[in-house]
Amino acid sequence: MKTLRKVLIALLIIIAIPLVVALFVKKDYAVSREVVIKKPRAAVFDYIRYLKNQENYSKWASMDPAMKKSYRGTDGTVGFVSRWESNHKDVGTGEQEIKKITEGERIDYELRFYKPFEATEPAYMTVADAGEGQTKVTWAFSGHMNYPMNLMMLFMNMEEMIGNDLETGLTKLKTVLEAQATTADGSKAFLENYYRQTAANLEKAVSGLSAAQMSFSPGGGKWSVAQCLEHIIATEKKMFADIKKDMDKPAQPERKAEIQGTDADIIKMITDRSTKYKAPKELQPAGNYASTAEALSAFMTTRQAIMGYIQSTSLDNLRNHISDYPTGKADGYQNFLFLAAHTARHTLQIEEVKADPAFPK
Repeated sequence: MKTLRKVLIALLIIIAIPLVVALFVKKDYAVSREVVIKKPRAAVFDYIRYLKNQENYSKWASMDPAMKKSYRGTDGTVGFVSRWESNHKDVGTGEQEIKKITEGERIDYELRFYKPFEATEPAYMTVADAGEGQTKVTWAFSGHMNYPMNLMMLFMNMEEMIGNDLETGLTKLKTVLEAQATTADGSKAFLENYYRQTAANLEKAVSGLSAAQMSFSPGGGKWSVAQCLEHIIATEKKMFADIKKDMDKPAQPERKAEIQGTDADIIKMITDRSTKYKAPKELQPAGNYASTAEALSAFMTTRQAIMGYIQSTSLDNLRNHISDYPTGKADGYQNFLFLAAHTARHTLQIEEVKADPAFPK
């Protein structure tokens, strides 16, 4: 009996120690990350105010392609709710509601988790001026763990776990917004700058990646980074050749009134990743490049040729050549704009691959 009593006492002590320790462990945590985006504050705020746009940059929104989504209310206004349902262990079921909007400054959310655990936590995003034409975006999340579950705080680095996800999302947000044109003013200077910008973003997205990272595929028929890069190169070569053929035809200034879409419409439509398209067979990747350096070299060779062509062609000449497509009409300027936006679109796809939880470290 004495032995049994000692065993029971020992067990009680073992059980009691964690419960006592939990009394002194914090129950609340708060995590925030920030990024500076080269876009005016108004433009950034107008984008993040729409909860559906988080699907384009939030890491959590991209963790399960099979996730079921539903919505209630009017997006961009208080009371709008975005709900998700997933069998993915790190996604589960829950919803997010816009609780308050301070125009041009801050958006407050409430996240309600139902599976695999129940919790209701606040979050917010703020914007602030960070110099001429630049905006600092802060994304913050806070949580609470009741006693004795707060003991898990000793073994879980919430700052790192959640902070890394917030940082990934903000980096993607920066890429998404900076891929969009700030002001599509129709000038050659704007077009040339957009080409420089999209080239720099692509190079930044793939530089320094290992062979394993370049070849990683998220599955489900999705392309790897290397395949996205090869598709970009193939498309730039083919489209540049096609645009030049149209530019070699006689100018048709009298047809300019037939063009319905604006320059800004083209950029927005092409860079919107919520709509997917299947590339034609001749533009699908086939493993033509042995290394990232070789692929980037091929990309820059074509880019330099395109830039040289744009610089040597007058704005009037670009605008006076009209191309006919099944979806409508565009002038030479818009054709070149489309091509740069296409590269921006697939640079965003590359960032989506890199944000996959299984992407090699």
